[in-house]
Amino acid sequence: MSGLNLQMPSSESDRFRFRFVKLLVSLGFWLLRSIADTSAQVLGFKRPGHAVGIYYHHVLPEDRNRFARQMDHLVRWTVPISADHVQTLPSGGRHTIVTADDGWKSFIENALPELKARRIPVAIFVISDHMGGSMGEHRDQIVSPAGLRALLPDIATGLVTIGSHTCSHSRITAIDRREASRELVDSRERLKQVIGREVDLFCFPFGVHTPDTIGLCRMAGYKRVFDGMPRPALKDPYEFLIGRVRVDPTDWMVEFHLKLVGAYDWVPWAAELKRRMLVAFRPRRLGPL
Repeated sequence: MSGLNLQMPSSESDRFRFRFVKLLVSLGFWLLRSIADTSAQVLGFKRPGHAVGIYYHHVLPEDRNRFARQMDHLVRWTVPISADHVQTLPSGGRHTIVTADDGWKSFIENALPELKARRIPVAIFVISDHMGGSMGEHRDQIVSPAGLRALLPDIATGLVTIGSHTCSHSRITAIDRREASRELVDSRERLKQVIGREVDLFCFPFGVHTPDTIGLCRMAGYKRVFDGMPRPALKDPYEFLIGRVRVDPTDWMVEFHLKLVGAYDWVPWAAELKRRMLVAFRPRRLGPL
């Protein structure tokens, strides 16, 4: 899967309706899956243990309390595990991998204290060439090298893991192979210089990738990579590509809960169906008469 997403509408009212429809579909998907899982258990089949990967971006000061309530809910319903977890997960349990993309200061200042208070491990994927700067017009900033080094005590305990998010946040599928390889290797080395530790995890900007770019990640020395499409994770403890679902502090609690239990795993299928329909119905150019 290349990280396809269902396009969000532009107006506020349309976005609300789109979000609500996704929630209803996810609720129906979760109910059907629950029935199937219960039936399988009755017949003596066990579903392999797995985890759900979630990812944040910004957690602004005004969103900290909402984020804290989400983390209370997370530890009440699931077992949080680290992004580099390589042990077989028990069947029937719920596990969550918490990650954050870009390395925003707001996440470190507002979300990390709440995670530490609950002993929830987190992987933070940092854009190495933007450390200490900003992107676009957002008032938030990317963590500086000094800010990253300040996390070393939490990195040493395994509570925080630093991963790469490329040097420049390039869409890895839109650049040539040599440039893609440079983005993968140089970002890893730059972050290693800052924290004095190996950087083994990588997250694809915009969630997009191809089999070739996954191969480049292996060649660059990464042990695990992450994209932006929800699907069950770690059915194989040494799984290389991990799917995730985006969450925000402003998510409704029922929305957040459904994401935690894997109810949004239908999204990749819908995105792929949309892609195939667009290809099938794309106007074909007529040849010369």
